[in-house]
Amino acid sequence: MGRDRAPLEIDVPATCECLSLVHEATRRAALAEGFDPSAADEIAVAVGEAMTNVVEHAYRGEPGHSVRLRFLPGPEVLRIELEHRGAAPTSLPAGVDLGRLARERRRGGLGVHLMRRLMDHVVHEESAVGVGCWVLERNRPGSRPPES
Repeated sequence: MGRDRAPLEIDVPATCECLSLVHEATRRAALAEGFDPSAADEIAVAVGEAMTNVVEHAYRGEPGHSVRLRFLPGPEVLRIELEHRGAAPTSLPAGVDLGRLARERRRGGLGVHLMRRLMDHVVHEESAVGVGCWVLERNRPGSRPPES
């Protein structure tokens, strides 16, 4: 892709079967943007978690939906967007009580936490026309973190 190239967009069916495709496309895009293999894997895991969130929560596993995956290279950050037309998250936890999850033996609940641990910026945006978008950003090595 390179820092001087146009963004890359792909429409992907919103199914669990497409998670490996999303992972590999993300990993390759991150490598092409100059991230080392370890960082590329972390970015791919975070994007996979966002995709899983869309499949399981936004679309509730219903078939026939898609996600538009966008890779937007910038001089300081790699921005990745997952646009969908499903339900918005009801809440995004500020933190996770890992002890409580273990005690309650709950499945799930770690996706947003993991995305935030692996990326430098994670938000879910909702437009007025019902389009949702997970936005994940990872600073380039050696770049200054964006100012809040």
